[in-house]
Amino acid sequence: MTGPGTTATSSGSRAPRLAISQAVLSNGIRVYGYENHATPIIVFRLALPVSALLDVPELAGLASLTASGMNRGTTSRTFAEINEATDGAGMSIGAGSGRHQTVISARCLEEDFSLALGLFADILFNPVFPDQEIAQLKGQLMTGLRQSDNDTGAVASRTFRELCYPAGHPYRQRTQGDLETVPSLTVEHLREFHRNHFGPSGGYIVVGGDFDFASIVHQFDEVLGHWSGPTVTHHAIPDAPQPDHQRRDVFLSGKTQSDLIIGRTCIKRSHPDFYALRIANMILGRLGMMGRLGETVREARGLAYGISSDLDAGIGAGPWSVRAGVNPTNIDAAIDGIKEVLHRFRDGGVTAEELDRAKRFSVGSMALQLETNDGVAGAIADMVLYGLGLDYIDRYPAIVEGLTLDEVNQAASTHLPRFEETVVAVCGPPAA
Repeated sequence: MTGPGTTATSSGSRAPRLAISQAVLSNGIRVYGYENHATPIIVFRLALPVSALLDVPELAGLASLTASGMNRGTTSRTFAEINEATDGAGMSIGAGSGRHQTVISARCLEEDFSLALGLFADILFNPVFPDQEIAQLKGQLMTGLRQSDNDTGAVASRTFRELCYPAGHPYRQRTQGDLETVPSLTVEHLREFHRNHFGPSGGYIVVGGDFDFASIVHQFDEVLGHWSGPTVTHHAIPDAPQPDHQRRDVFLSGKTQSDLIIGRTCIKRSHPDFYALRIANMILGRLGMMGRLGETVREARGLAYGISSDLDAGIGAGPWSVRAGVNPTNIDAAIDGIKEVLHRFRDGGVTAEELDRAKRFSVGSMALQLETNDGVAGAIADMVLYGLGLDYIDRYPAIVEGLTLDEVNQAASTHLPRFEETVVAVCGPPAA
């Protein structure tokens, strides 16, 4: 185990001074910590490079179900006993898996940290995936999937990804699986997945709250530092070819609202234009009642119940999209309105006033996030996942404030598509 070091960052009056300490456990797990003694709470999370990227199509949802099932019983505790221990101390411990990582997280009082860490390690090392508990968990998951398949927004989202990404691409499928694959997932699948993929390689811990960093690193090393396991190798996320312009309508009977999504694949989080494009997208469809789109499509023309745009830049090239909930009779008019706003935005650009407002909102949002231990932990986790550097919070205001009008407008015209370059997914009731 290497000793702790500290990277101190500050961002003037816009955010609290943030000192991030770092160390490495005996097995290579990195630890990043932020001490905050204002309240006697500790939050910590272990992120592992185990995710839906490892799922094969016929077993889609395996990584997610494995993570969700880890606290359903261990070699020494039943699910009920785990719940009794956590509820009795007012703590929470859980696990989940997404597109890029599995995260096991805990929240506890400072005085209960040793208990929380012991339970955390037991769930991480020794899950048994009891048949009855996993059957119940699968039943809950299937219910959720059926509900999603009867929700216009969820169906539009799934359809949109199917239009954006080719079959087999890791960003196409739902991380939790689907109604065809989840029933085929067995307890032995979960045990084998855990056995073959869970290990310390590539893992890191983020911890925030009321602790002494050197002391807590010592405790982490005593409990987790001996852990060994397989090394996970991910294949690079392939770039997806831009799809041809097309529209797909999916009909659900008994609905009174339609949801539509317009967009296409866009950029990675690591792209040099990310910050400029995020500011542009904020002006287009995030600020106030959702930016320029909201002003025109919702407020001025009354064509949408709600509308926004989203830039989902990840490790791979995620999608950019406009989402709207509309009256089924207004679908075509709403699409025309979005098309008009998008073309005007790409060709005309943003104003200096809009840019200043978006910058202030973006910097202020970061400061607001840092007001809680969970928020700080999330910010640090993003720094590590995307390789932003531990001084990122310190640099962030300057990054945003340094963006010029030309840079933002250039990013918008380069990366935001014309309507003819998008795909359109619509879900709602059948036409009368």
